[in-house]
Amino acid sequence: MKFVFVDKENICTYHDGKTVKAESTYITNYRENSKREQKNREWKQKSDMMLYDDFYGMRNERVVAQINSVSPTLEENKCLYTFSVNETSGIYYKYFDGEKNTEAHFLSSNEYIFKDVTINSKGEITGTVQKDFLSSDIAVFSKNGGDYKCVTGGDSKDENPFSDGNGNIWFNSYGIGRDVNNEFVKYGCSEILKLDTARMEIETILSSEKYSYVKPIVDKNGDLYCIRTLGEEKEKQNVFLQVLLIPVRIVQALIGFVSMFVTIFAGKPLVEGKGKTRSGNGAAKHADGKQIFINNHLLNVEQEMKRNKKTADSGFIPHGWKLIKIKPASEDFSVNYNAETAEEIASGVADFALTEENGQKIVLYTNGKHIFSVVLDGEKKRKKLVNTDFCVKLGVLSVTEEEKTAKQNEEDIFFNGL
Repeated sequence: MKFVFVDKENICTYHDGKTVKAESTYITNYRENSKREQKNREWKQKSDMMLYDDFYGMRNERVVAQINSVSPTLEENKCLYTFSVNETSGIYYKYFDGEKNTEAHFLSSNEYIFKDVTINSKGEITGTVQKDFLSSDIAVFSKNGGDYKCVTGGDSKDENPFSDGNGNIWFNSYGIGRDVNNEFVKYGCSEILKLDTARMEIETILSSEKYSYVKPIVDKNGDLYCIRTLGEEKEKQNVFLQVLLIPVRIVQALIGFVSMFVTIFAGKPLVEGKGKTRSGNGAAKHADGKQIFINNHLLNVEQEMKRNKKTADSGFIPHGWKLIKIKPASEDFSVNYNAETAEEIASGVADFALTEENGQKIVLYTNGKHIFSVVLDGEKKRKKLVNTDFCVKLGVLSVTEEEKTAKQNEEDIFFNGL
């Protein structure tokens, strides 16, 4: 069995029990260059310009980096991954070629963010292009890199494309709710949609006012797999208690403002505690570790770990996030899938993929801390494959030798035909 996954800022491969980790060369070089530039500016901290530098953020620039997705390719020991680092986003090839683990540029941008890149068995590359803070589109990429075409648009957040090899792209989409002043209010529940790239027509496959359906994958039998989450996961709150806490929160806000003011103009925080850095980077990293934004939900990692601690090999994904399977309502797949017939396969799922081994259909999934396999044709017992520090993305590519040979000299019809 072979698959790829992301663990923090590491790009990882798993092959029959062996895991190989490699850093993103681009992110590593970016961090090193940033540190070098900061050292070159250190003399300013002792000059009269120190106050100016602090106020305009010229000192101790923080590097915010994240690997957004990873996908295997048709070539051995090679994958395609997307990343964001400060104001830059890109798509790069990663080669697992020994100690070097070299990389090759595919596409980059200082305007947009690339996510959810996937490659199917025909070599068709799809992904998500985030063009602003709220919305994103599904895109088809040239196999040679350097170009792409968005095939969806509008006031929505389209994510997680899956190209079935038959001219259809399946994806999930959150509608954006706005008020009379066109200001953002909230996202709607995520729907599963199917785009016919020949006719450029979109069909709604799954929709609910209660649930969000995320990341569709369709197997060769037409069975639909996806993650089902509650549309709005809100904790029950004591209204009376919330009213009583208003004065406390006002005081906390005032203290926070004063602390920020002192930090800017004095070069150090109002109060320094053990383990905290004066630059603020340590506190910021700690905050990033506590809360994450995944599948359009803001999760508190520590709280979710506590809630799930009674479950063996638990993670930080809510138990209510279910991996489900829905069979088509008709043999020719012309009738929409009925969510009421959904079969639950796993709970606490952040991401998943389908593969086959020895003729058995297998689903791989991660709960954030571990990666499991489940044989779908058997008793559906899960088997732990890998322990991780922070994994919410994985990918697999099941390609026969016949498919590899057939695609070696094929032109990029899928991209050029759109």
